Amino acid sequence: MENEKLSLLSKWKSRKKMTSGGFSILKAPQSRNYPLSRGQHRLYFLEQLYPNNPVYNSSEIYHFYGPLDIDRLRESLQAVLKVSDILRCSFHLRDGKPIQKVHDRVHLDIESIDLSNLAGPDMESRQEEILTSDSLAPFNLEHAPLLRIKILKRSSTEHILFITMHHIIMDKWSMDIFREQLTGYYKALPGEEALTDSKSKIQFTDYAYWQQSQEVDPQQLRYWKDQLSGEIPMLNLPTDFQMPLKPSFKGGSNVRDLPDKLSGQITDLSKKCKVTPYVFLLSAYYVLLHRYSGNCDILIGSPISTRNSRTLEKIIGFFDETIVLRTKFGPSLKFTELLELVRQTTMASFSNKDVPFDLLVKELNPERSASNNPFFRTMFIYHDVPPVPAFGDDIRLHYTFFNKGVSKFDLTLYVSYENGIFSTEFEYTTDLFKNATIENLQDHYRLLLEGIVEDPELTINKIPILTNKEKELFLGENVVVPGPYAGYNNIYEIFEDAVKNNPTELAIVFGEQSLTYAELNNRATEIANAILERTLGKNEIVGLHANRSAEMIAGLLGILKAGCAYLPIDTEYPEKRIIHVVEDSNVALILSDSKSITILDCGPREILNIDEIGFSTENPSIRPPSCGRDDLAYVIYTSGSTGKPKGVPVTHGNIINSTEGRLTFYRENPRAYLLMSSVSFDSSKAGIFWTLCTGGTLVVSENRLEQNIEKLGDVIASNSVTHTLMLPSLYKTVIEYSDLSKLSSLRTVIVAGEACTPAICATHFEKLPGVLLYNEYGPTEATVWAVAHKIESREQGVVVPIGKPVANAEVYLLDSNLEMVPLGAPGEIYIGGPGLAGRYINNHKLTKEAYIDHPFEKNSSGKLYKTGDLGRYNHAGDIEYLGRADEQVKIRGFRVELGEIEKILEEYKEVEKAIVLLQDPIKRNLAIDATTSETAQIIAYLERLDNEDQIDELLTSIRTLKEDEKMYLLQKLQ
Repeated sequence: MENEKLSLLSKWKSRKKMTSGGFSILKAPQSRNYPLSRGQHRLYFLEQLYPNNPVYNSSEIYHFYGPLDIDRLRESLQAVLKVSDILRCSFHLRDGKPIQKVHDRVHLDIESIDLSNLAGPDMESRQEEILTSDSLAPFNLEHAPLLRIKILKRSSTEHILFITMHHIIMDKWSMDIFREQLTGYYKALPGEEALTDSKSKIQFTDYAYWQQSQEVDPQQLRYWKDQLSGEIPMLNLPTDFQMPLKPSFKGGSNVRDLPDKLSGQITDLSKKCKVTPYVFLLSAYYVLLHRYSGNCDILIGSPISTRNSRTLEKIIGFFDETIVLRTKFGPSLKFTELLELVRQTTMASFSNKDVPFDLLVKELNPERSASNNPFFRTMFIYHDVPPVPAFGDDIRLHYTFFNKGVSKFDLTLYVSYENGIFSTEFEYTTDLFKNATIENLQDHYRLLLEGIVEDPELTINKIPILTNKEKELFLGENVVVPGPYAGYNNIYEIFEDAVKNNPTELAIVFGEQSLTYAELNNRATEIANAILERTLGKNEIVGLHANRSAEMIAGLLGILKAGCAYLPIDTEYPEKRIIHVVEDSNVALILSDSKSITILDCGPREILNIDEIGFSTENPSIRPPSCGRDDLAYVIYTSGSTGKPKGVPVTHGNIINSTEGRLTFYRENPRAYLLMSSVSFDSSKAGIFWTLCTGGTLVVSENRLEQNIEKLGDVIASNSVTHTLMLPSLYKTVIEYSDLSKLSSLRTVIVAGEACTPAICATHFEKLPGVLLYNEYGPTEATVWAVAHKIESREQGVVVPIGKPVANAEVYLLDSNLEMVPLGAPGEIYIGGPGLAGRYINNHKLTKEAYIDHPFEKNSSGKLYKTGDLGRYNHAGDIEYLGRADEQVKIRGFRVELGEIEKILEEYKEVEKAIVLLQDPIKRNLAIDATTSETAQIIAYLERLDNEDQIDELLTSIRTLKEDEKMYLLQKLQ
C-alpha cells in the first residue's frame, strides 16, 4: 500500500532489527503474580477513580458473510486465549500495590444468540440493543477474562462476532495481532497443527516486569519539563453546555469518509511536503482548533506505542503511552511552515516517549480539575487500517470499531486510512457538545483540507473554512429598507406628529405629576425658546443636569426642539466626572433645576434654571432651526480604558433608525412604559423615544425605585405599565419577590445591560408565562441596540441568545485577523450600519482604535465598531454573548474598564500599584466570564498600604463617590 509506506507507524515497523540501545527483554521469574506496566498502572487507578464506568471498554464488530463454522470459531477463540497470558489476567491490590495475576485456565463464555427469526427492523433493533448493552457493561478487574464474546446469527450465511474487552489488556495494535491469530487458528483447525505450542517466548507480563525495573531517562524527562513548562493554556473549545464538575464520560461519535479525490490529494501533498499523513492531518487539526478557539498555543494528546523492540511486535497487551504535542504558532504562518513545525514537534515528542504520562503529571504538577485532563482537552489518533484477514475463500469479513456512547476526552479526532480513503471520526462528550456542533466540525475540517490542498502556501488565517450556509448567514445582503419614519428629518418632528394625534393623552407620569402630550409639547417649546435666545439656532451641545421628573423629559425635548444636542449629566455623578464631561464636550450652556444647581460647579458656563422658565397653557410659538439627520441629537459619556470617560455623539439619523427598528421588531408599541434607567444611560432612549413617538405614556420612576420591590410593583399596577426594560438580575428579583397580581398589566419585558441566564428565563415563564420576554444587546456606539431576541419557553442551553441583527445593523463575529469565525466559534462582535455613531467627541486617537475600515466593503468609507465583546452563532443562527475580550466588564448594568479603576486607585498617595480583577466569589474564578454571574465582584490588590487605618481611609474616600458608573463598583472593593 503506497500510503502505508508514508506513515510513521509503518516506517517504525519496517526499521532494521534493533535492540534499542542494546536492551533485551528476558522472561520474568516464574510466578502467577506480576507488576503492572506503567500504562496499565494508570488505567488501573483511573478504574478505581471512576468505578463501574465503561469508558475503558473497547468493542469491535466482526461481520461474517458466508458459511461460517461456529464451532471452529469458538475453538479458535479459546486457542487465542490460551497462547496470550494477558488475556487470562485479573488485577488485584496486594500490599497497597496493584498486580496482575495470570490464570492457567479461564472460562471464556461465548454466548450465541439467534436473531434469524426476526423481521428486518426488529432484527436491527434487537441487535443494537444487545451490542449497546454488552459494550456498556463494566468489567470487574478482579475476574478474568476481561473480555466478553457474543455470536449473533442473522441467517445461515450471516453472523456477527462481537468482542468487548477492557483496555488494560489490549491496545489497537494488539487487536491486529488478535485477528491474525484468530484467522490462523480458524484455518488450521482441526488439523494436526491446530494447537501446537505457538505461545510466544516473551509475554506481556515479562515486558511489564522488565519495564518496572527501568529508570526513567533523565534527558527525556528534562525534555518534557522544558516542553510543558510555564502556564498550560486551556483550549477554549466552544461548547454547547457548561462543563460539569465531574465527567460522566457519556459520549457520541460522528464518522465521515473524505471524498476519494480529496483523499488522494492529501496523500500526494503529504509526499510532496515530505511529511507523513499523520503530520499533515494533525497540522490541519491544529488549524481547525485555532480557528475555533483563537488559541495559538495548543496542546493535543496522542497515543504512541512503547514497543521499542521487534521482540514485542507480536505480543498482545496494552503498550500505549500518551504523549503531549504542544505547538505554538501564529495565524500569519503559512500552512507549509506549520507542517514543518508540527513535524519537528512530533518527531521530538516521539523520541522522548518513554516517560510515563502519570510521571509527567507528578513531576510537573499542573493545575488539576476533576473535569479536565491536566494537559489537554483533545486527542488526535491516526490509524492505517490493515487488510481484512481472510477466514477462507468462501467467507467475507468486515470489521469495525463499535462506539458505545462514551468519550474519554472532551473531543477526539480519529483519522483512519483504508483502501485509499481517509475517514474522520469525532468522538465527543455529550456533557459539552451537541451532535450539530460536531457536524459543523466535520464540515470545517473538510473545508480546511480542501483549501490546504488547493494552496498549501496560504497563511493559517486565510485558509477557507466557511460553508455556503455560513456565508449566506454572515454576509447576507445588508439592505436598509425604508421604514415608517423615512420622511422625517429629526426625532423631534416624529414626537410632534404624536402630539397632533394624541394631544389629550398622558405623555409623562412622575409620581403625582403628569403631563399630556399637548402640555409636554408646550413646556418643551418654552424651554426651547429660552435655549434659542442663547444659542441663536446653532446645533450646540447643551448639558442636561436635572433630577428625575417630568420637567427633565420636557427639558430633554426642549433642547432637541432648539436644534441642539442634549448631554445628560447624572446629578449623582462625582464633581470630578462632571467637570471632565463638561470640559471635554465644550458645553457652554447647562439646563438644570433649582435643586440640582446647588451642587453644580463646573466653571464659567451659563446655567439655565428650568424652574425659572415660564409655563403657559397656551400653545407658545417657535421658529425651530433647521435640523437634519446628520445633526447631533445627544451625547452619552461612557467609561474609557484611558481612565477618563469618552463621549459618544449620536445623530438624529442614528436615533430615528434605532427607534424605527422597534416598530418593526416588537409585536406592539408600549401603551405605558416604565423608565427606570438614568437618562445618562443609552438604554433610556429605548423607552423615551419609542413611547413618545408612538403616543404611549412614559412613566418615569423615582430614583432608586429598584431598591423597593414592593413599591415598584405598585408603580407598575397603578400606571398599568405594559412595557419596561430592566437588568436581568433586577428582573429576577422583581418576579421572585413581587406580588404577581401587581404585574398583570405587563405585556413585554426587555432585559439588557448584562447577561441573561437560563435560570432567569425559567423563572419568568413559571411566574409570568403570558408576558413576552426579549433580550437586547447593543453598545452606546451603535445607538442603544444592534441585536435582539425573543426568548421562547422551549429554549434550553448554556447561554440565552442575544439574537439577530435589528434596526438595519450589520453584525460580524471576527477573529484577531478580522476574518469571520465559523458557526459555533467565538469571535469579537463588530457592528456597522446606520446606527453607528462613528466617532468619539474630541478624541481622534480613540476613534481610530475603536472604528475600523469595513473589511467586507472594498472601496467604501464604511466603518465597523470594535465592541470588545465576544459572541458566537448558535445552530439557529442567533448570536450568543460570551463576555468581554478586553479588560472592560459589564457588571450589574455598569460598563466599566478595570484599567480605569486601577488608575483611580493609584491616584491615592497610599497606593503605589493597583491590580483590579473580576471575581465570582461563588465559583471562585478570576475571569472576565464572571460578568455572566449575578454574584460577580470587583477585587483590587493594592501595594504599599502601610496600615489598616490607611486602608479604611482609602475605602471611606471611595465610598463618598457614590454611584458613578465606576465608583459604584469601587464600593465593592471592601
